[in-house]
Amino acid sequence: MNRVFRVFTVAAIYIGTVIGAGFASGREIWQFFSQYGTAGNWGLLCSTLLLSVLGAKTMEWGRRIKAASYQDFLYSLAGKWAGRGGDLVITVFLLFLLGVMLAGSGALTVQLGGRWEWGCWGTAILAVIILSRRLEGIKGVNLVFIPLLCAAGIILNLKTAPLSSAPVLSAAPAARGYWLLAAWQYSAYNLILSLPVLVTLHRLDDEAAVLRRGGVLGGLFLGVLAFLFHRVMAAAGGGRGELPLFILTAGWGRWWRYGYALVLWGELFSTLIAHGYGLATRIGPAESPCFPLHVAGLMVLAVLISQVGFSRLIRNLYPFFGMVSFFLFLPLLLKPLPAPRGPGRKDGGRWAESRRAGRPGAQRWR
Repeated sequence: MNRVFRVFTVAAIYIGTVIGAGFASGREIWQFFSQYGTAGNWGLLCSTLLLSVLGAKTMEWGRRIKAASYQDFLYSLAGKWAGRGGDLVITVFLLFLLGVMLAGSGALTVQLGGRWEWGCWGTAILAVIILSRRLEGIKGVNLVFIPLLCAAGIILNLKTAPLSSAPVLSAAPAARGYWLLAAWQYSAYNLILSLPVLVTLHRLDDEAAVLRRGGVLGGLFLGVLAFLFHRVMAAAGGGRGELPLFILTAGWGRWWRYGYALVLWGELFSTLIAHGYGLATRIGPAESPCFPLHVAGLMVLAVLISQVGFSRLIRNLYPFFGMVSFFLFLPLLLKPLPAPRGPGRKDGGRWAESRRAGRPGAQRWR
């Protein structure tokens, strides 16, 4: 397989894991960047650098310890006891995040004139079908929808915030708060919630250079996409409604509006399956024939959580988890990479080795 395509595949999976309904709808971008006016630009730059460097580091860490799940990574990063605490926190928040994605799908269906239940349950059922293909299913979805999101960001800018209108970057009234803290929160919770997929990408491609370049490229693309959406949110002067960017397309032609709705749904769906995969691997190995049943059970729980409401979940859940994530984000930032695990080694990879013990299918991923 061509190395450039492999790098792009890794980058696309990274982007699709981070981007979801909160990002593609504009709600998340407003929450952490656009509401701070011009200072939000600096926050975006800071976040882009962190996501690029630490995303690549996380993938390489997982490759070196041969992580089977994010629990292996947490034990290697923080030790057994702190790793257990981090494991519990991430598991709970991943489950809530699945609810956020399904709530966004229901809200989008309502905007299109349908029923909330159609979007929510339909998306959940499709996620179970796609995840029956494990990582291959995630790869296929992201290779389709990530280019579409890039195109949507450019079109939104041309129609809403023309490139000649530089002042839109400071059009939004600056909110009270600390833009740098918001940028760190955004980077921390996105990286921590991406762990379930990032630390197991070595199963898809085990070449260090491919993972490193894919991580850096994915982080940079995330920054560019966030900037495109940030310009639109700043030009609009606020984040109104549950899906503010979709509301901005109200005056567009019908097919343009439906096209953006498809892109928005695709991005929340890509995040749903990425985190659904990560959470299901925490319950049992992806090679298990019971894996689809684990996914189905998680989706039912997520539907129940989605009843809280899309914007309410984002407004309350994301900043809180951003603060909690600092306890894992800082060790990831400061701690050096472990030595590669070799035969007979008893370093950070011992956790992955012990978890794979008794898993006869763990060595036959491909």
